[in-house]
Amino acid sequence: MENIKTFDLDRWSEPDEKRQVRHIGMADAKETFEKLEAHLKEKGMLPDEYFLYDMDLRTKVKELPDFDFALCVPNFGSSEGVYLDIDLIYSDEDGGQKSLRFATGKTLREGADAFFWMSRIAAECSLMLNGRGRTYEKHNVELVLTEEEAEMLACLSEAVQGRAEDPGLEP
Repeated sequence: MENIKTFDLDRWSEPDEKRQVRHIGMADAKETFEKLEAHLKEKGMLPDEYFLYDMDLRTKVKELPDFDFALCVPNFGSSEGVYLDIDLIYSDEDGGQKSLRFATGKTLREGADAFFWMSRIAAECSLMLNGRGRTYEKHNVELVLTEEEAEMLACLSEAVQGRAEDPGLEP
């Protein structure tokens, strides 16, 4: 079992005389991106072509919007590879929904395996950004191999099987 601590992105006031706190804002947007990028790198999940922070291109806001949810979507683009778009969905002053691009990732790999891999990265990003500081338990064991790792494992498996079939082989 693994405990996964998600990013705590809300900022709260100090408790007042009644021990109540109030929401005073959100985490710094660029620092949150860097934290997400470091998390993906540590997990071996950083997209191989690029992973870019996009907020500064559209706004000079330093703080994340008080978003309702982060939408993390893998998709095939017009160029080779698979993309990951991360948008922050928030409510504007009029109660309507707005979308702000937060980050974009890309792998040069193509096909179903690449799409599933980017989907797994999208799930990790969604968990970290939408968890709002909660801790989740992960009970299943996950094994994702690159093509080279899968080939090596197959060769090792064949070698072990060959030894089992011929006990006279030297160790």
